[in-house]
Amino acid sequence: MNIKQEINLRLNNLKHTIHALKEEASDGITAEQLENALKSGFEVIEEYTDDPRGISCMVLCSIAGKPVHVVCAPHEDALIIITVYIPDASKWTDNYKKRK
Repeated sequence: MNIKQEINLRLNNLKHTIHALKEEASDGITAEQLENALKSGFEVIEEYTDDPRGISCMVLCSIAGKPVHVVCAPHEDALIIITVYIPDASKWTDNYKKRK
């Protein structure tokens, strides 16, 4: 099973870290908006398979027409939301999919 399938299996059980909740609040994103955005569709843009805490990845989704990056990790029956942010266009290319 690939990481996208692992994420899709856990979209009904999101758990946000305190850091993620702070980042969401600073960007004016609610947990409900993020959940709806992920359920509407996302693209895995980076995979972190060597993370000692377990496999995680960065996905790109959209909220109100704005790009949003989400670093998340499938864990047991939940999807852990590690951090969330609106990417800076000056640091990304290819529609926010590749770092400059």
